[in-house]
Amino acid sequence: MFKKYLLVLSVLVFAVASFVGCNKGDKVENMLVPRLMLESRNLQYGAIRGIEMQLPISRTKVIVDREALVSEFDIINVELVKVDMGMALMIQTNDMGARALYRSTVTNMGGRVVFTTNNQPIGARRIDGIIEDGKFFTFVEIEDDELGQLVLDLKASIAELQTR
Repeated sequence: MFKKYLLVLSVLVFAVASFVGCNKGDKVENMLVPRLMLESRNLQYGAIRGIEMQLPISRTKVIVDREALVSEFDIINVELVKVDMGMALMIQTNDMGARALYRSTVTNMGGRVVFTTNNQPIGARRIDGIIEDGKFFTFVEIEDDELGQLVLDLKASIAELQTR
């Protein structure tokens, strides 16, 4: 009888240790869920169909569609790049995200695309041309010394999201 309990206890301890060990390494310390949201231009019977977002520094308010233009599962990479006006983020999408960006930039010229992390807006860009290659460039409203960590956190989060 004692051997039976000892066997059950050892199997249980092994199972719990395996479960804790497997999950411990999979956690991203600062999970950021990136999305691209399209400015909503349509009204439905006098009611706004989108949600209002406000950028943190400029306090610019943008009403965006409730559904993401490009979801976290369609973003495959984020890089910090130097452009003429300073440091910006380059958000690279997969084929599905590239098609969504292309279609929306063709039909929404002059509108804005808002970059969010965890449903909080951190950057916005006015559509001034057609995006054909699936690479979206935007400036973000965070301190320059935090940009590097933001990109590292986004890369880790994207890698974790792609495995789900």
